[in-house]
Amino acid sequence: MKKLFFTLFFLTVIFSAIAQNPTCDGNRYKNFAFGAIDSTINVQYGQNYTMNNVLDTLLMDIYQPKSDVATKRPLIIIIHGGGFTSGTKEFYSSLCRYFAYKGFVTATINYRLIDVPLVDSLTITEAMIKAMSDAKAAIRFFVEDAATNNTYKIDTNNIFLEGGSAGAMTASQVAYLDSSDNISTYIMNLIMANGGFKGNSSTNTSYSTPIKGVISYSGALWRKEWISPGEPALFCAHDDLDTIVPCNYGLSKAQPFAVYFYGSCAMQQEADLKGVYNIIYINNSSSGHMAYFGPPAIKDTLLQKTSNYLYDIICNNILSIKNDQRNIDSKIQLYPNPAKDRLTVQLSDFDFSKKIKLTIVNTQGQTIKQILIYDSLTNIKLDNIASGVYFYQLQNNDAILKTGKIIIV
Repeated sequence: MKKLFFTLFFLTVIFSAIAQNPTCDGNRYKNFAFGAIDSTINVQYGQNYTMNNVLDTLLMDIYQPKSDVATKRPLIIIIHGGGFTSGTKEFYSSLCRYFAYKGFVTATINYRLIDVPLVDSLTITEAMIKAMSDAKAAIRFFVEDAATNNTYKIDTNNIFLEGGSAGAMTASQVAYLDSSDNISTYIMNLIMANGGFKGNSSTNTSYSTPIKGVISYSGALWRKEWISPGEPALFCAHDDLDTIVPCNYGLSKAQPFAVYFYGSCAMQQEADLKGVYNIIYINNSSSGHMAYFGPPAIKDTLLQKTSNYLYDIICNNILSIKNDQRNIDSKIQLYPNPAKDRLTVQLSDFDFSKKIKLTIVNTQGQTIKQILIYDSLTNIKLDNIASGVYFYQLQNNDAILKTGKIIIV
């Protein structure tokens, strides 16, 4: 199957997004595509010293879809919360399993926690920077494996960081804080004391730490301006009246001393300003921190929105606000699918003075049918096309409006 899709890529660039992601079948990543998973517990990915100078062995648990034949799979590394003082990787084992059933490789990591008296915000800052170093070591573990043993069959172009609360803060800082940002002296000093921007929690620092997107559940940034154009996509979820991590810029009540954060609402506004593709889910609650994980219906809605966000990035190649197809997709319908003798193309609010063309190709990249669309409702005969799987593209002049798969029976 991999060879088939890569052949399609080289024969026709119009379906490059599909070709680059042969696992995108319209079901995997969105829905539960596997009936069982495999787990590997307590895999060491690095080690480093805590604030109290105790050598800490860094461990992760890894979950994979059972009997998966795909040779490159997207990876989600999940980082637990706990205010940088508590929590373990096991807290998010159920979340790892959830996404593994959908076809992802997932890992939940332990990282170094504060083991000295918590007296001021500088201690929190140092703990976050140490957690960032550990998270980068976890990413490198998989990147090195993909380049050598390839045990986990990771697609290093599709690595995502996910976390809750302190874990989400860590994920966001890893994704958006780099040497090109305007960084306060005290933060820069802590970064340099902890191995610089690569961190020092593993020795394989020659490997990169690529991140495609962030999933931030009630997370925050120290500085919203660290989000820059072209940086990883962002999914945020937040309770609107959260006082532990405010959704906008505000004071956290988690500690007896002053700590200010730029929460999800501020991050989303900055991402919009910088053209970074982002989704935000706000839970209207009178109080609570990560309260959306309580009621099953709200939790299910949130996790499905997270899955859709991941699917859009992996399978629809949405990387920025400019190529966000959500509004266009809502105006395009092709039905029925599977189709038999006829396919209907329905378009809303399109300028038909511009040439709109539908192209259908087979799995070898050969053009089977090509037709110009002049109206909002067009019926296309399929009676001379053999049963099978095909791919389509709708194109407006030089702009690709939508690509997808058609099954003809």
